[in-house]
Amino acid sequence: MALLILCMILVPLCIGNGVLRVIYRKKAAADFGAADAWLIGEIAVIGVAEAAHLGCVFAGWSFSREATVFGIAAGVLALAGLAAAFFPRAGKGLGPFLRRFRQGSRQELVLLLLFGVLVLSQVVYILSGKGIYCDGDMTAETVGSFLYTDRVYEVNPMTGADYVGGVPLRLKILCLPGLYGALCRLFALQPAEVVWKAIPLATLAGGYCAFSCLGRCLFAEDGKKRYCFLVLTALLVWAGKYALWMDGFGILCSGWRGVVIRNTVLVPYAVSLCLRRRWVPVVLCIAAEACIAWTLYGAGICLLTAVSLLAVRFVLQKAETPDGKEAAS
Repeated sequence: MALLILCMILVPLCIGNGVLRVIYRKKAAADFGAADAWLIGEIAVIGVAEAAHLGCVFAGWSFSREATVFGIAAGVLALAGLAAAFFPRAGKGLGPFLRRFRQGSRQELVLLLLFGVLVLSQVVYILSGKGIYCDGDMTAETVGSFLYTDRVYEVNPMTGADYVGGVPLRLKILCLPGLYGALCRLFALQPAEVVWKAIPLATLAGGYCAFSCLGRCLFAEDGKKRYCFLVLTALLVWAGKYALWMDGFGILCSGWRGVVIRNTVLVPYAVSLCLRRRWVPVVLCIAAEACIAWTLYGAGICLLTAVSLLAVRFVLQKAETPDGKEAAS
């Protein structure tokens, strides 16, 4: 489990750094940091998992082959991203954050410490397993059937018998069960350990990275406001834990579900990217949602979010006066 968590931290960082280096080269150094690199890397991992999973669905691969292809592809991308770190990077990395931490005011340090305590308490809560909510969800059982039968969506995980009518294609093409199963196979872990503990931790980290990027857009270089924003976000996550329909409940009690990853990671990150006018990563967010939740829950929320923000920007531009200043309204 410790090795998996370490890889979940380092591999996306390396991949994300490489992707940003390819897309933006030196042009976006002021816009992207370590949180962006990690999120882009996570999205790239989802893309790799989807490609390997489609090989099972349409080419008839065994699940062992899917896990092997995923592991090799992710490893190659991580090595390529690590090599890119020796060249001028697109992102700022951890340097600016560490400088702000050393130079921050006492209030900023207190807020950052409070945020760290809140996040640590949520990590402990997830690892304790006391809040797992599985009603109507068979992700762990589905992953277990993949591992046991070495086939994808051919055996009913509840009965052990072959499916008679088959699983709808709109469900079969979603990659999360395949991704979780591949991690189980590569790290020799049980489905419960990956699905109910490791993945929710990654979702929690991704959510705070996304809101950190959003706070940087909203409050620029005002560190105290950004840390207040993160503290309030962490408090709202705890507050939302007590209602089934809240995102706080989702991220603390069922962080492996595609809809939770979409709502708490992809959507806020897409908003931050739209505010920065970085459209290529927005497209990547839309594609990632299509791989984990689109066909199951209807129209893509990331796409609707991006279109809505573009419409707002267009309206505001139309509201400008001839001399270039915004109208009083």
